[in-house]
Amino acid sequence: MTMKKVILFSTLMLISDIQLLQAQDGVLSPTKILKLVPDQIKGFQQLDDPKAMKMKVGTITYTLCEKHFNDGKRSIKILLFDFNEAAIMYKQATQKWSNQPFIESDTIVERSMMIKNCTGWESFYKQYKTSQLFLGICDRFFLTVSGENVELDELKKILDQFPLDEFPN
Repeated sequence: MTMKKVILFSTLMLISDIQLLQAQDGVLSPTKILKLVPDQIKGFQQLDDPKAMKMKVGTITYTLCEKHFNDGKRSIKILLFDFNEAAIMYKQATQKWSNQPFIESDTIVERSMMIKNCTGWESFYKQYKTSQLFLGICDRFFLTVSGENVELDELKKILDQFPLDEFPN
């Protein structure tokens, strides 16, 4: 082999290795992100087929999945985002928690929360019968669990069904 061919071959191998590393460090595929969200919630039935997709906005890429569950007048919506290649979106989604004042009364709850080394925010509005959990996971994933006619404590129990220890860093 000539020196030019050796250099060309080495360069191609290096580019191949870099592309492989980038692919491994990228966002989860839609199929893989769906596996991180429970397929069943006790007392609820899953509505429709779950949705999962990879989104690209300019240079920002992320994946998301969505699942809906229902039990008569009660419903739960789960959204999970993988912002591994969209750090600015993760930061925007989670930054307000540090500046938000806590509110706790008979009709409203808005406060920060910690679960399995993840930070988040929880809210409940008695008048509207809505509850929400927002959770930042591994400085990469953003999870929302919203409930209509579902108490905040019941919504928090659903978090136990997520394999938070298995989320990639």
